[in-house]
Amino acid sequence: MSDVNPIFYDFKRAFIRPATLVTLTVFILVGVGLSYLVSISLSMGAGSSYPAFLAKLDVETGELTMHYNIYDSEMRRTTANVEVNLLVEENGVYQTLKTFAFRADGYHVVETTLESDIIRSLPEDTGRLLFEVRSSTPFGFNSIVARFIKGGGGALYASTPLIYFSSLDGSKSVYSAGYVFLKNDELTISMLIEPPGDGFELYCTFSTDTGNAGLEKALLAGNVSTGLNVFKTNASELGLNASTTTGIMLYLKNPEGLTYLSSALPVTRIQTGIIQRRITNIALGTAGLGLFSQFFPIVVLYLAYTLVAKPKGIGALEFLIARPVTRLEVYVTRFTAGVLTALASTGVFFAAFNASIFLLTGYSIEASYTVILFLGVAGSLIAFYSVCYMLSTVASGGKYLAVSIILYLFFTMIMGILVFILAYFMHGFTPRLVEELQKLQYTSYYFNPLGLTSFATYFVNRAEFPDIYAEVSVVNPYLVVAAGAAWTLVPFLLGWTLFRKANLSR
Repeated sequence: MSDVNPIFYDFKRAFIRPATLVTLTVFILVGVGLSYLVSISLSMGAGSSYPAFLAKLDVETGELTMHYNIYDSEMRRTTANVEVNLLVEENGVYQTLKTFAFRADGYHVVETTLESDIIRSLPEDTGRLLFEVRSSTPFGFNSIVARFIKGGGGALYASTPLIYFSSLDGSKSVYSAGYVFLKNDELTISMLIEPPGDGFELYCTFSTDTGNAGLEKALLAGNVSTGLNVFKTNASELGLNASTTTGIMLYLKNPEGLTYLSSALPVTRIQTGIIQRRITNIALGTAGLGLFSQFFPIVVLYLAYTLVAKPKGIGALEFLIARPVTRLEVYVTRFTAGVLTALASTGVFFAAFNASIFLLTGYSIEASYTVILFLGVAGSLIAFYSVCYMLSTVASGGKYLAVSIILYLFFTMIMGILVFILAYFMHGFTPRLVEELQKLQYTSYYFNPLGLTSFATYFVNRAEFPDIYAEVSVVNPYLVVAAGAAWTLVPFLLGWTLFRKANLSR
C-alpha cells in the first residue's frame, strides 16, 4: 500500500469492485433509460413538427409518387415513421384501398404502383379519394389528410400544406406543398414540387395588408427542380419589416416567360430553444432527475458501509492501523474515496443521460444547466455521504444499515410529509396555503443534506421558465452554498472526533 497513493487505492477499492461496477452499470442504464422516457414523453405530444407531402397519382397506370419532408419545431430535419393510407369516401364512411409505411430522415420519395383491382375501384368522382399521412417523430405525432385534385395530364394531386400556383390567365396550374419559415431575419421557403418542365425559377415577395406587390418587386429565390426545394434569403432584402409580414407571394416563371402566381402563404415564425426547453422540463420531472435523486442516495449509503462500517465491524480497521498508517490517514482517504466515487458516478449518469438524449433527439440539456444540475446532485450525494460516514464511525454492520436507512427514508419522504402537515396546521385551507407551503418546502431543504438537488432544479427552472416558476423569497444562492458546505464539513469533523476515540475492534 505504501507504493500506491492511499486516496487512489481506496477510491479504486470503492469504485472498481464487483458491487460498484454493477452499480455503475445501473448508472449507465438509468441514464439511458431516463433519456428514453424523455424521448417517449416528447413523442407523445402533438404539433411539434412540420410534415409536408406531395402525391401524384396516374389513374391510368396506377403509378403513385409521393414526395415527403418533415422538420422539427426549430426547422431542423428530423426522422419520422410514416404510415400512408389511400382512402375512398362513401357516404361519410372511409374505406382503405392501400396502406404503406416507410421511415424518413427529412426528405423522402416513395414510388409504387397500385394493384389492378385497386385501380378499378378508384371512384370517378376524384373528390372522394383522399390521402392520409400519419407521422410519428421524436418530438410528437401528426396526422394530415388531403383530397386528390385533378391536375394537368390526367394525373391526380394531393398535397399538404398546399401551395397552389395558377398561371396569370388561369389556364394552367401547378400543385406543390411546403412552408415559409421566418427565423429571426432569415426567410426560408421549403417546397415539394414537380414543375411542368425545365428551367423554372421561383420569385418571392411579401404580401401585406395593403395589397400584393407585383412580380416587378419580387426577389429571385432560385431555380426549381423536381422534389424538395429549399430557398433561403434575408427578409430585409425584400424591403419590408419582417415583424409586419402577413404573408408571402410566390411566382413560378418558365424560360418562355409564362408566370404562375401562388395564393398568399402564411409565414411560420420559428422560435429557437423550444425543444431544448421541453427536454429540460421533462428531465427535471419525476420521471427524470427526480427518480435519480430519490434512488442514488442508497448507493452513497452503501459506500459508507463498505468503506468503514463493515470493515470496522469485522475488525479490519483495527488490523489496518496496526500497520504504519494513522487513524487520520484512514479517515481522510476513505472519506475522499467516497466523495470521488459519488462525483464519478454522478458524472457517468449525466454523461449517459445527455449522450442518449442527443442520440435520440439531436438535442440535449444546455451545458450550463447540466453543470448546475451536476453540482446539485453531486453536492447532495456528498453531503448525504458525509452524514452516513459520520454515522459509520459509531455504528457497525447491521446497526449502521438500520439507522442509515431510517435517515434515508426521513430525508427523502418523511420530512416532506411533515412539511405538508406543518403548513396545513399553520395556514389551513386558505388562499395562502400554496405559497406558504412552497416557502416551507424550500426552507426545509436547507436542513436536508439532499436538498441541493431541489435547489439546483429550482435555479434551472427559474432560468429556463421564468414565466411559469415564480421566485421563492426564501431561496438565497449564498445560503444554499453555505448549507451544502455545512452538511459536508460538520458531519466530517464530528465524525473524525468520534472516529479518533472509537473502538475499532467492534
